[in-house]
Amino acid sequence: MLLPLNQSIRQVGPTRWQIGSLVCERIETTPPTDALATWEEHNCMYIIRETEDVGITIPPFVEPSDELQLVHEGGSLSAVWAIGRQAFCKVKAWNPAIESEDKTIAFVKKIAPQISTPEVIYTWTDQDRSFLILKRIEGSTLRDAWTSLSPSRRNAITTTIAYYCNVLAQNTSQMLRSVSGKPVLEPYLAPSGSDLLGSYTHEECARYFSASSDECPTLGRVFNFYHPDLGPGNIIVSDGRVAGIIDWEAAGYYPRFWIATKPSVSPGLDFCPPIAEFDDFEWRKRLRKELETWGYPQASEWYMKWRISRLKN
Repeated sequence: MLLPLNQSIRQVGPTRWQIGSLVCERIETTPPTDALATWEEHNCMYIIRETEDVGITIPPFVEPSDELQLVHEGGSLSAVWAIGRQAFCKVKAWNPAIESEDKTIAFVKKIAPQISTPEVIYTWTDQDRSFLILKRIEGSTLRDAWTSLSPSRRNAITTTIAYYCNVLAQNTSQMLRSVSGKPVLEPYLAPSGSDLLGSYTHEECARYFSASSDECPTLGRVFNFYHPDLGPGNIIVSDGRVAGIIDWEAAGYYPRFWIATKPSVSPGLDFCPPIAEFDDFEWRKRLRKELETWGYPQASEWYMKWRISRLKN
């Protein structure tokens, strides 16, 4: 029987963990030739390899190690563990219709090398779930660093993120889609009961956004590449500057109007947990205003009407 998603990683030795069908070990020697992936940390090394054990279970006297920490749970759909100080393992319920994050990261590294993204260490799929091991980007989340930043640094970070959005948006497609042509993961725009939207041609997209509303924002002739989850938890800062952007699973080609509309309408981009003396929506308000100065229109009034009409239908 398959384990729950949040039990996908289990300690099976003092420095050994079972990750799905594979094994992660911390070693202080030369990695074996059968290692599938390796990464260094201080005076040791972590390796990923195939297991020689069948039906491995947790030994009764293994003390849990603080090297492995469950840092996020997304219900029954996702979980994230920190492995040591330099890596994360993201486990998600596998859906062949959803774009793999590693492919999107590789794409972004190619089209926008000036944007720091996580290094992919290894990825694989086991039956009903996918595994993605990523190198940590050094720094703190924007949310955690916010109160320590000066007003000028906050403004500079906002400008940098808007600039990155503009860099990404220069890459266009004739269809609303992921990097390899799959639907995009955007529940704010997806049909009721689904988190996936598309893939759509220009004509299909126009019909979709007009079906529940008399008006539709101008779509333009192409769709722009965009990371629609630029909340303060997905922006890493160091020394008062943007060090990188994480969580690229929802990135894809979207209508141009969505670039500034998403931060205008999405509480998912709020400070979480809240920060005393700041509005929860402080960051997304700043980002939306900055994106408008870069020439990206926002259509929040249309969106709210469209969303209400869609829910009624």
